[in-house]
Amino acid sequence: MDEKTRSLIAAVERWRSQDVDEYWISVSYMGPAVNRFGDHDLTFIDGKLWHSWEGRWREIANGSDFWLFSVPGALSWARDMLVKVLPDIDGGLESIELAFNEMYGYVEFMRVRIGKRDTQNFTFEVRRFGLGPHPNFEK
Repeated sequence: MDEKTRSLIAAVERWRSQDVDEYWISVSYMGPAVNRFGDHDLTFIDGKLWHSWEGRWREIANGSDFWLFSVPGALSWARDMLVKVLPDIDGGLESIELAFNEMYGYVEFMRVRIGKRDTQNFTFEVRRFGLGPHPNFEK
């Protein structure tokens, strides 16, 4: 097993061991998915994911695009890149940069660079993370 996959497994174990039931996260995304481009604040409360959009909080349907920005979503996204996508391309696992939070295990940084295939390249970065609801959350 390669080092990046071992790091991912350790990160998932850290996240699960923390037993976090409510958190908020601010992420930055640059890549081909125009609807996700930019900075985003999300909060996970009572088993639901909320996204701040144009000054209002909206509930995100399970499995929609913005689930990728949740902690479990980003960990799954990293797994899929390592196991399903990158092994089949030139450059393989060297095409991804990954960093995980030392305390909680969430993905702090993920960058994929697949040569000239610009439509596959992206950068995902967690700017801030906190426990409990987002400080500005209001239903």
